[in-house]
Amino acid sequence: MNQSLSKYHALTTLRSTPTAWSSLDPVQQRIVDLAIRDMRLAGVGLLPGSAEKVRFNAIHERLSLLGTRFGNNQLDATKRFGQIVTDRKELEGCSSELLVVLTANLQRKEVVNRANPENGPWCITLDAPTYVPFMMNCKNRELREKIYRANITRASKDELNNEPIINEMLNLRQEEATLLGFDNYASLSLSTKMAQDLPSAEGLLTSLITSSLPAARAELAALTDFASATLAHPTPLQPWDIAYVSEAYRKHLFRYDEEAISHYFAFPRVIDGLFRLADEVLGVQVAEVGEDERARLGIRTWHPDVKVFRVQEGGITRAYFYGDFYSRPEEKRSGAWMDLVTTRMRGEGDEVRVPVAYLICNQLPPSSSDKSPLMKFADIRTLFHEFGHCLQHMLTTVDYPQASGIKGIEWDFVEVASQFMENFIHEPAWLARLSAHHETGEPMPAEMVDALERHREFMSGMTMTRQLHFAKVDLTLHSTFRPPFAAGDRTVFDVDAEIARETVPMPKLPEDRFLCAFNHIFAGGYSAGYYSYKWSETYSADAYAAFEEARITANPDAVKRMGKHYRDTVLALGGGTPPREVWRQFRGRENVDIEALLRHSGLTRTA
Repeated sequence: MNQSLSKYHALTTLRSTPTAWSSLDPVQQRIVDLAIRDMRLAGVGLLPGSAEKVRFNAIHERLSLLGTRFGNNQLDATKRFGQIVTDRKELEGCSSELLVVLTANLQRKEVVNRANPENGPWCITLDAPTYVPFMMNCKNRELREKIYRANITRASKDELNNEPIINEMLNLRQEEATLLGFDNYASLSLSTKMAQDLPSAEGLLTSLITSSLPAARAELAALTDFASATLAHPTPLQPWDIAYVSEAYRKHLFRYDEEAISHYFAFPRVIDGLFRLADEVLGVQVAEVGEDERARLGIRTWHPDVKVFRVQEGGITRAYFYGDFYSRPEEKRSGAWMDLVTTRMRGEGDEVRVPVAYLICNQLPPSSSDKSPLMKFADIRTLFHEFGHCLQHMLTTVDYPQASGIKGIEWDFVEVASQFMENFIHEPAWLARLSAHHETGEPMPAEMVDALERHREFMSGMTMTRQLHFAKVDLTLHSTFRPPFAAGDRTVFDVDAEIARETVPMPKLPEDRFLCAFNHIFAGGYSAGYYSYKWSETYSADAYAAFEEARITANPDAVKRMGKHYRDTVLALGGGTPPREVWRQFRGRENVDIEALLRHSGLTRTA
């Protein structure tokens, strides 16, 4: 459809006819402008039957095939690896929960059917639910090194080697950009985003690197001192030591483990607190739709655990959403997401179809019918994040489906509303309302509240620089780098190592081939767009700073007024208004202040 000349001519004629164009409202005009832009980027301007048009379509087909092959190679390489351990002493430090996972890994591989968590054997794999907790907790340094090296060389050998695929994809993307009149693929990608151009995206990354790299170096020094003085761990630290020493350091500083914290976060109390926040800050009321009303309205769900909620404002229904909160590994993929059922749309007779959303999470279900499920703090962050996406979809005031809710929002601005909501879970006042001991009802100890409030500051410099490194590598590979043509030419791994020396406190190992498993930019839609994570997070922190500024005023209604202002701009305008204009209306300025993100991360004080 995006290569349809008749559709393109109709839209461009509409755009160039003053009387017709002026009859459209600004949202309709933006929808047409974006449609024309997308058609041009889809090659509609290339002459039908021309060599350029044939080549352009061939490139797209080939890129689609290569992206699928890249992802399959990464998945196959992950599945292929399995380190079997028969001596329990080698897994010292691993929790009983992790041992259960390691046993299940072995059973899934059908190596042995009689394995059990206590006596083994066990199997360490490279999938995240196994790899991450293993690297954080296993005391066996030699085994950690072996698993780490396996992870950074995934999909880089033999028939599963993704390096040739990376090089071909980079060449094809550059060729695609040239056919469309762009200097490089990064410029093509950024033309559809809020950043608009390479200097804007790189400028933000550079500012954040300059501000966070000194803190990251100081954190690495602190980790090294702690490892030597407290753990009697060999130094200098190596890459396979960082996760383990960091976790030990975190426990040393905060003195609370994940399980102890979860006892204060029963799901019913957390969800009630989330809905109270929506009411008190944003002025909308959320309530579950009961069984009788669901039957009357003809609402069905796909599982008994799924709940249905109505969102109202002053008694007027604004939206609905399905909440599917619990994990069901046998039939539901992992992770968490928000998705659309229907978008807001104004029909004939000015009737408005209200938006409906899915809110999907994967926290542990209740252990029994008479017990409330307990939430890990990471699960709470995920719930607030996805609810932020839902709010933007549900509280839109745009009546056209192409730009209603989250539709039509630029890739690097769509995460702002979700990341914004995460800030509330670090506020002592809201933590107190979200928490209480699930058995005694006692409030969370002040020390635990303080630990959770400060938790996002822990190792924030190293976390920040790691993400900035990925973003900078992504932009460089898609702008100035050209894949090698002869032996000895600069490779993608050389670029990775060069940028690491400028962005992260610990150099990369010479054999690091992590890019061969970097699905985000080669099989996941984030090519020349990985910077979007930090771009959005910077804007979301600055948005939350507006509420912090309102809170310190003497007026008790200031926060609620700011909530309405946020609703009327960021949430309401959605994809119907350019994000820079949305930001100008909300914040009263066009620029973003990176100091808010640095302050929330504790990097201002560190610097």
